Amino acid sequence: MSSTVLADSPVRRMRRLVVLVLATVLGATLALAAATPAQAATGQAQTQAASDYAITGVVTGLDAAGRAVPLADAYLYAEPVDWADPRNHYGTTDAAGRFTIDVTEPGEYTLYANCHSGTACSNTYASQYYDQANGHGAAQTIVVSTTTPVTANIRLLRWATVTGKVTGPAGAPIAGITVESSPINGGSVVSTLTDATGAYTLAKVIPGQAQITAREDWDKHYWAPEYWNGTTTSTPAYPDPAPILPEGPTVTTANFQLAPQTGFTAEAVDTAGAPIQGLSWTVYTHNTETGQWDTPQYGPRQTDTKGQFFWRTAVGGRYKICFSDDYYGPEAPARDLRYGSRCWDNAADSTTATIFTQPATPEQRTMRVVLPVVGKSLTASDPWVNGAARVGSPLTVHPGAWGPTGVQLAYQWGIREAATDYVFTPIAGATGASFTPTTAHQGKSVSVRVTGTLAGYAPATMWSIGYAVGSGVVLTSPLRIDGTVATGQVLTANHGTPSSGAAIDYDSYEWRVDGGTVGWDKTLTVTAAMAGKAISVRYYLRTDAGNDDTTYVATVGGSQGTLTAPTPTITGTAKAGSTFTANPGTWGPAPVTLTYQWKRAGVAIAGATASTLALTGADTGKTLTVTVTGTKSGYTTTAKTSAATAVVAAGTLTAPTPTISGSTTVGSTLTAVPGTWGPAPVTLAHQWYRAGVAISGATASTYKLTSTDLGKTLTVRVVGSKTGYTAVAKTSMATSTVLAALTAPTPTITGTAKAGSRLTANPGTWGPAPVTLAYQWRRAGVAITGATASSYVLTGTDTGKTITVTVTGTKSGHTSVARTSAATAVIAAGTLTAPTPTITGTRTVGYTLTATPGTWGPAPVTLAYQWYRAGVAISGATASTYKLTTTDQGKTLTVRVTGSKTGYTAVAKMSAATTAVLGALTSAVPTITGTTRVSYTLTATPGTWGPAPVTFAYQWYRAGVAISGATASTYKLTTTDRGKTLTVRVTGSKAGYMTAGRISVATATIL
Repeated sequence: MSSTVLADSPVRRMRRLVVLVLATVLGATLALAAATPAQAATGQAQTQAASDYAITGVVTGLDAAGRAVPLADAYLYAEPVDWADPRNHYGTTDAAGRFTIDVTEPGEYTLYANCHSGTACSNTYASQYYDQANGHGAAQTIVVSTTTPVTANIRLLRWATVTGKVTGPAGAPIAGITVESSPINGGSVVSTLTDATGAYTLAKVIPGQAQITAREDWDKHYWAPEYWNGTTTSTPAYPDPAPILPEGPTVTTANFQLAPQTGFTAEAVDTAGAPIQGLSWTVYTHNTETGQWDTPQYGPRQTDTKGQFFWRTAVGGRYKICFSDDYYGPEAPARDLRYGSRCWDNAADSTTATIFTQPATPEQRTMRVVLPVVGKSLTASDPWVNGAARVGSPLTVHPGAWGPTGVQLAYQWGIREAATDYVFTPIAGATGASFTPTTAHQGKSVSVRVTGTLAGYAPATMWSIGYAVGSGVVLTSPLRIDGTVATGQVLTANHGTPSSGAAIDYDSYEWRVDGGTVGWDKTLTVTAAMAGKAISVRYYLRTDAGNDDTTYVATVGGSQGTLTAPTPTITGTAKAGSTFTANPGTWGPAPVTLTYQWKRAGVAIAGATASTLALTGADTGKTLTVTVTGTKSGYTTTAKTSAATAVVAAGTLTAPTPTISGSTTVGSTLTAVPGTWGPAPVTLAHQWYRAGVAISGATASTYKLTSTDLGKTLTVRVVGSKTGYTAVAKTSMATSTVLAALTAPTPTITGTAKAGSRLTANPGTWGPAPVTLAYQWRRAGVAITGATASSYVLTGTDTGKTITVTVTGTKSGHTSVARTSAATAVIAAGTLTAPTPTITGTRTVGYTLTATPGTWGPAPVTLAYQWYRAGVAISGATASTYKLTTTDQGKTLTVRVTGSKTGYTAVAKMSAATTAVLGALTSAVPTITGTTRVSYTLTATPGTWGPAPVTFAYQWYRAGVAISGATASTYKLTTTDRGKTLTVRVTGSKAGYMTAGRISVATATIL
């Protein structure tokens, strides 16, 4: 309904008035601009005779060299600032550019100068207002207050010329693009189209700050508009400040590069796929800064003849599209049918609408929404309100012309205020044609909503403007219509002035004949078509006090005809809780506005002003009637009352079967749950029963079980009563047998609140003994799977949480009871068992060391390793083993083992350092040279060892057994060696290196 509010708001009314005013001003301006010298002279001749009140001066312009020269072909127009002053004052320059304009009276004026059309002057210079203003709004006021002429010189600006080219993203020319220059400070807008090469020329452009735009025609949407930024390029956003066009020379750098326009075409169709013209539409745009969905703040917004509208988007922007058919303003199309509201993608409303996110490609798409038919279209009018919005002062709605015949109007007065984001909030009971504000409405905006309904037609709703209560303007005399209601006669709306003495900031008039608008002036000329009809005028005013919009309505004329008014009938069951419907019959001549008033035993029922009435207990035993009142402009208001109904019978209460909640244990309290009785409110009474026998004094909705109830069942009887309804009694189902209560202390927990520790539940003494106890341990209130023993070992999962234990006691003939302990302190992280690691392996380059961590616990524990060389961490050495490199030579190594486990504090342990790592010698297999015969000498050749120098030691072996004393590099064979083979072992040693030994190949058998 928001579009309806916008469409019928004061904004729309003001827009109508502004359009009328602008049309008048534009017509006068165009007439002035087109005036010929002869016409100007005629205008001047129509002023009073020459007086001493004059404006004089010289009109000049710059020549091509930039020198100021007088202009002989200019005419001037002095306009009174007071637009109600009809006088025209013209002048023309002489050969020296001089002029004198006789304004005849003192006052304030604006001065306009232009060249006569068809002259060299008009081809070179632009029009100007005094002093150097392009438009009327920026013109400086000239005050003529004495008989001394006022001097006001005007310099006309030389036209500028702008040329350039419009291309697409790839540099291809675009033909048919509109390029226009709009002066920032007012003046004429110049436009042209690009040719086949994309080139354009703007001639006779007003110099100064200007907005130069390249865009498609308004009905095309392929290219996004661009704006010249004063350089050789353009920008998609308005440049601020706007570029400045120089006087005279041609600007050749106003080039534009257009990008494809992103957006969507939203299309509304009926169920047959036909387009629907004139639907209201709203686009919801997601505001990333506020998180809200923004909507356009203008209207009316309606679909075109194709049922479409186009919306420009930004890539990545999020949008929702909705259509409604609730606008009945003057711009609404004359359609026979009305359609239901729908949003894309065929959602019922904006809250369930599908969000469309604009992709980079494709740039555009069509969003189709199918709208179902709701019914035929009513004729509706803007409602008028008569009266000043003040506490205690009545306001009356004049609905205007509605149709067709039989349409029923309902009124609802309401308020709008900032606290509810100005959403219309109905005032309870304010459903008549008149409403009197109270102190509760002081300072709030009051308006009336008029809704028309008729079978087979879509409901129509119209809204009045809002009126601030307490600010209404009271007139010194009421609005009246003066004049004779006869063809050709003039009627005049007359009234007093604001009694407060405040000045009127704005006022207007609107005339209606039989509810249809016929004029907007203070006067109205009666035509033959108005004969015999009611003529009304609405006077709208606002003072400079602000926020005091007020309207008054007066009506005259119309021979008061007699309405066709049948006696209404009532249908429905005469029983409390049922609904009566008033059938008014056919009133005429249509349309007739009908209102309703229901009466109980002849007395009006407050607020009962709809065509239906829901019967209450207050109606029981009485008869009802309905009075239907018909109103129509030019006819006597008529009221008809129906025959009385039968005596209204007592109603039947809705009476569910009550239930009982609570523990059936001695000492516990049971609660009766009656269910929902109706129509509300219903008075309920209770009676509790033990084994079917009423318990004395147990008449509350709750009952506390005693030892007398042990072994028995209980029920509750609920009796509902309500004025005008038959009392009803309902009894609940019986409870289970009442059991005895166990003595159940609250358990406690002992133990250290630390992961790895054991907690023990101490249940206390339960009775009467024996009582079977069950345990359930809980972590942060959640049962721990499998933790059902009387003790519990804390794990790492418990760290940072509290632990409770629930002890449940059971015993035959007693109600089971569960008691939960107080929570422990927050479980602290556990402490790991962490031995000092050791290192095994040969401490020589090329060998692998192994870290032996020892046994960590409680298992499993995740271990991490870091090897250190001389106390410095070795990059990448994070395994449990480490292969020694030459970098380690001469240094000691350690390893740090870090143990971690969920819920436990991580622990790091460092091993003892190894001895210094030794280097590895390069060795060779020694060889033996010499004659293998007794008395000959053998020589051991060690080969090449490194790094040099290496010290060698020798040991000779006979048949694998060391020969005592044979430790030189040579060995002389003896008889003991005969028949055996010899080998030699060479041992190399060097400081900082691991000693190495090599054994030669055995010799041949010694001879």
